[in-house]
Order: sequence, then structure tokens, then C-alpha cells
Amino acid sequence: MDDEVRVKVRIGDIEVEITGTPEKIGEVVPNIIESIKSGATPKEQRKPIGRSCKDVIYELWREGWFKEERRLGDVYEELTKRGYYFDKSAISHALSSLVKEGILTRMGKERRYTYVQKIPYTTKIRG
Repeated sequence: MDDEVRVKVRIGDIEVEITGTPEKIGEVVPNIIESIKSGATPKEQRKPIGRSCKDVIYELWREGWFKEERRLGDVYEELTKRGYYFDKSAISHALSSLVKEGILTRMGKERRYTYVQKIPYTTKIRG
């Protein structure tokens, strides 16, 4: 994802950070600016209050989203697409917690971890 750019838009006391391809950002930025100026909240941002980052990531796991290896950035992007705007440190903390609980497995080296759903402990591996 080397062709991605990051843009911060600030209008008054509202700041939005967007990451994506230049084409996608070009499509999204005018809508965001208009939403901020009008005071409207985009529909995709209207999510139930009180859901923790860990709860939302747990839902991804239940849906089978972690069947494939995912990086922190992948999780961040998926949550953003779904209208949840958690910072990456909160996501990282939630992922670590789910690893400790045995729900996800973390692989790789520090700062390059990938996460995948863990094989249930009741599953027998043929060998």
C-alpha cells in the first residue's frame, strides 16, 4: 500500500484524518468538508454509543474476518469503513487483549504483527 496518502482536514475544532489512494481521497474530502460545515454527521459515523474497540473487533472475529492474517492497519481500515473511529493504539491494545484471551493469534515481529483467528482448542490437528 505504498501508493496511499494521509490527509488531515481541520475546520474549526473538528479534525478528520483520512488514509487512502489519491483518487479515493479526492472523492471523499469534499463530502467530509461539506458535512463538517453543515454540522451533519455522515450516516456511516452513526454507531451505537458505548461500544468498546475490543467489542467491535470481537464482532469482526465472530464474523470470520480474521480467517485471513490481518495487520493493525487492516483492522483500522475495516473499523473505519464500518464507521468506528478508534486510534491505532486503542486497536493495538484490544488486539493484544484478544490474543491473551486466546481468541486471536499474533504472528511476526514487533511493529509488523499479523493477527489471525486461533484454532479452537477443541480442534484436533491431524499429524
